[in-house]
Amino acid sequence: MKSFYTLLVSQWLANIGDVLYIVALIASLYQQTGSALMAASFPIAVTAGMTLSGLFFARILSRYSLGKTLVLSQLMKTVTLVLVLFTDSILVLGLVVLIAFLDGFARPIQASFIPRLTTNRQQANSLVQGSNQFIQLAMWPLGTMLVSLTSSTIALIVSLVLFVLSTIVTIYFDQSLAEDVVDDVTDDSITLRASLTYVRTSPFARRVTWFVTYESFVSTLWISALLLVYLERHLQVDTGWWGTLNAAFLISMIAVSAYLYRSRRAPSLPLTAILSIVAAILFGMTAHLAFAILALVIQGAATQIRIIQTNTVIQEEIPTTQLPYVYSVQQTGYALAFSVGSLLFGLLADGLPIDSVYLLGAFLTLPLIWIGRLTEQSILTVSSV
Repeated sequence: MKSFYTLLVSQWLANIGDVLYIVALIASLYQQTGSALMAASFPIAVTAGMTLSGLFFARILSRYSLGKTLVLSQLMKTVTLVLVLFTDSILVLGLVVLIAFLDGFARPIQASFIPRLTTNRQQANSLVQGSNQFIQLAMWPLGTMLVSLTSSTIALIVSLVLFVLSTIVTIYFDQSLAEDVVDDVTDDSITLRASLTYVRTSPFARRVTWFVTYESFVSTLWISALLLVYLERHLQVDTGWWGTLNAAFLISMIAVSAYLYRSRRAPSLPLTAILSIVAAILFGMTAHLAFAILALVIQGAATQIRIIQTNTVIQEEIPTTQLPYVYSVQQTGYALAFSVGSLLFGLLADGLPIDSVYLLGAFLTLPLIWIGRLTEQSILTVSSV
């Protein structure tokens, strides 16, 4: 367990640094260009980098161990951020893509280490996901305050210090693995094609990957940009409530993580899909801010349960040597589905009343019940073998 907490601290430092550098760059690029489009291009750059990393993950991991890959990715992220400090042009977006590309190695590796470092996987996943949401909740406003009180350059320097500390802790984590890792055997013959083949031919891996991918698609219904449109066009209230809506979503996710940390079982995947449908219908039909916040609390809870539950069953049912590759394939599918969903719901929001978009989103969430049921049936089949 000591190595698990070391890994967790290294990722906390990296995640805080990630939020800070993104906030700093958004502010800096907007000040330089005056273009909202340029500032809004950061999520696209991050998604592009995360998608590309999945294409190279298997090749990198066939040459290096999980621990060494994590060290190298964090070290290269730190070096790239140094380059960001000396780049003032649009080229900074290319460096953002590179940082996201490197970050794409860290996330599946961290998830793959959980069953190797701890036996209580639901508790570990609850702690990882809850802390991630807490960092998002706390660091976006704090990062904005740091930039406004000092400058974007100072925020970038603070982020760089955090990246350096994360690199040091990650190196220490890699050196401590010999004592704590349950099973660190890696199949050097695994490639991207073999990873895709495994996901396609394993009923459980295939169904849970479809579940994660489709969940990513429908979850874009709840991105911050659409919430802002919803406030302006549907509720017609002050946009200052935008932060409250986002906070309600994240706080409910943190609360669910705390509950699942102590609980032995989580609600079923089909039930979480039903909760999301209820949330979308309520969000689309209500004219009151209080009910809109309630809908976001329901959706945040359902989303967090799905994330923790799918991670837990994946770590329990898939061999540890296959986990990094399955997670890598899922991350690529997740990023692509998120991009498509963001574009689709964004276009619909421009052409339809925003309440109709959420009611349509409720309809599009229906298949998640069926896919979730198939996934749970696969778990029972695998467990009975």
